[in-house]
Amino acid sequence: MNKMLIATLSLALTAAALAHAGHDEATTFTLSEKDAVFTLDGPASVAPGYTAFAFSNTAGQPFAPVVARLKGNVSDADVKAALGELMASHGENMSAIEKIAEFTGGSAGVMPGGTFEFGTTLTPGRYVVFGFGASEDGKPLYDLGQYRSFTVAGAANGVTAPKADVKATLQDFKVVLPATVKAGKQVWEVSNAGQETHHVMLMRLKDGKKVSDVEAFFKAPDPSQAGEPPFEDVGGLEAISKGHSAFVSFDLTPGEYIVVCFLPSAKEHMPHFMLGMMTGLSVK
Repeated sequence: MNKMLIATLSLALTAAALAHAGHDEATTFTLSEKDAVFTLDGPASVAPGYTAFAFSNTAGQPFAPVVARLKGNVSDADVKAALGELMASHGENMSAIEKIAEFTGGSAGVMPGGTFEFGTTLTPGRYVVFGFGASEDGKPLYDLGQYRSFTVAGAANGVTAPKADVKATLQDFKVVLPATVKAGKQVWEVSNAGQETHHVMLMRLKDGKKVSDVEAFFKAPDPSQAGEPPFEDVGGLEAISKGHSAFVSFDLTPGEYIVVCFLPSAKEHMPHFMLGMMTGLSVK
């Protein structure tokens, strides 16, 4: 599969604004923009425990925020250097960033004027929020202001995670979830039981299309020849490392869907969906 297509799919599967049910308050990070320079506002410190995050985008382009917990004494320069290696590989080589950080969730794209919410349990330590991607002139967005660190410390907040309507388990390399779920708003608990980093993306098949049509679209050697996508993007949850879980809400209409992980396997040298992480889902 074309390398640029893999990276583009991972970054461009943008979700409509998703509302995380069951929380009146959330730890909010707001992205703003002035003269192509960004500001990411948010708290400097957060209490340990279950935390609902809200990412608000007031800038003029999509925002792809990812939250990560840093391992040991890692500096911001270390993080940006590792992200630079990831950027240089078009999103394929995650080894440098995985050595220094654990991913706890995020969004593939918060559209201008939109908000994305998800929740996860935070343990004490230093965390970063960064926007993955580049400007039109090739500058990394995390060097243009889409970057902020915060500390998790103090007494536990005592917040309880919401009850999940659907549980999705990400394995190496399989997505385990019910074959059928109810239409409407629902909270998903997404857990990474594998060794590699995974994410989960949902797409609704267009009328008359099948999973085989999606497979053919993704495996096309030339993206320009792939044709019109046989699906519509619904949303998803960005990268979570092994042993981590996160909660995200979807509002699904009846139809046939696929649930996919596009992240690359350093061991197998191909994207996870080509290793089996593409699963059908019926919504009724």
